[in-house]
Amino acid sequence: MTNLLSNTIKNRISYLRYFLLLVAFLGSSEFAFNQSVETPEKPNAMPPSHRYFTGHNPVKAMWMSAALPGLGQYYNRKYWKIPIVYTGFATLAYFSILNKQQYIKYRDAYATKITLDGQLANDPVIDNYSSTQLLSLREYYQGNLELNYILFGAFYLLQIVDATVDAHFYDFDINDNLSIGIDPILYQNKNQIYAAPGLQLRWTLGNP
Repeated sequence: MTNLLSNTIKNRISYLRYFLLLVAFLGSSEFAFNQSVETPEKPNAMPPSHRYFTGHNPVKAMWMSAALPGLGQYYNRKYWKIPIVYTGFATLAYFSILNKQQYIKYRDAYATKITLDGQLANDPVIDNYSSTQLLSLREYYQGNLELNYILFGAFYLLQIVDATVDAHFYDFDINDNLSIGIDPILYQNKNQIYAAPGLQLRWTLGNP
């Protein structure tokens, strides 16, 4: 039982690692991506129009992703995110199917074990495990299956949020002049005789 509990915890952590990795890829910083690509600026240049849609609406991107995962990323011209979306769904679907098969296997074995009441069934799964072990295995894979369903729904919502946020920043100007810094200052108000040291937050957005 101790080994089973340890394996359960390790398996759950493994699932969460897979999910967080997918989240990191899908929600990767657009700032870093745009900083690595230099695009020549054209004065008075109009933003590129989409082939099938006019304008760029975050609400439209949200509903498109809700209707078909990846469609909002296509609408935002983030084509490189579409394989990540479907890889995430495929990975979660694979583990869901695997855990469901194992759950059904040990569920039926447990039901048969209870019915036989100590008699042999000529089935290695039934004969080699006790009723308590079969029940633990059934609950173990049931928990994994439920966790898969939760992650599946969370990833579905994540790709909707990702498309909506990208649509909000679709026309946002990101260039090499973005900077942020913290400078030491001496602060003194009207009621103080001596100046006190402090910190000043400084940032630059766009062209100076």
